[in-house]
Amino acid sequence: MKSTGLKLTFAAAMMATVAVPALADDAPAYGSISGYLAVESDYRYRGISQNNNEITPEGSLNWTGPMGFYAGTWLARTDWGGKNPGFEMDIYGGKHFDIYGTDLNVEAYYYSYPDYDAHGGPKASYFEMQGILSHSFDKLTLSLTGAYSPEWSLEGGDGWYGAGTASYALTDWLTVSGTVGRQYVELAPKDYWHWDVGFTAVYKSFSLDVRYVGNDIKKADAGFWMANKDATKDTVKVNLTYNFTLL
Repeated sequence: MKSTGLKLTFAAAMMATVAVPALADDAPAYGSISGYLAVESDYRYRGISQNNNEITPEGSLNWTGPMGFYAGTWLARTDWGGKNPGFEMDIYGGKHFDIYGTDLNVEAYYYSYPDYDAHGGPKASYFEMQGILSHSFDKLTLSLTGAYSPEWSLEGGDGWYGAGTASYALTDWLTVSGTVGRQYVELAPKDYWHWDVGFTAVYKSFSLDVRYVGNDIKKADAGFWMANKDATKDTVKVNLTYNFTLL
């Protein structure tokens, strides 16, 4: 999932964030299980390609329980260089709180790279705590995200992240949305900004997202974030998602 998702697209993620508490109230006492399968032209995490700028299959399975609790897992192909690691398998869980009509989502998130070959070096997997505030004003949904990691991937030190997202429903099937975020990692040569803007079209259980993604990482600093320096170049990516419910 990498956070709500870039896994669903940002626009779909914002609608899902607001809808979760209602779904939990309507679901059976034991909760419900849903998920999605997706393919996208490039898996971008906070503006940086995680799969060598290649087509990426993804999938997620989520449990939505009573009182706003939820948990899930997310899987995608990755390639940081030399097809190492070959895939990412994340685990997350949290709870939604309703604060006078504003949704607060508190989430524990573990980024896991089971087949990463460290060659005796630091591990790639790491943990992050996230908090997301979302509020809807009719067709407009605004969201603020904050995240902290006590030890970033590959022992990069403390990691802090903040972002803002706006999503606007143009019709009942078309949404425009955008995000601006800033990533800090203790041992990085410099913090960086990233941004995206795009459209999401929904038809039954399918969604299609087309999005421009960019960042301000300098070429000299790109090697810290990813071995493939093309991973930090601006791009337009396409995501096709199929959503399903099991229980």
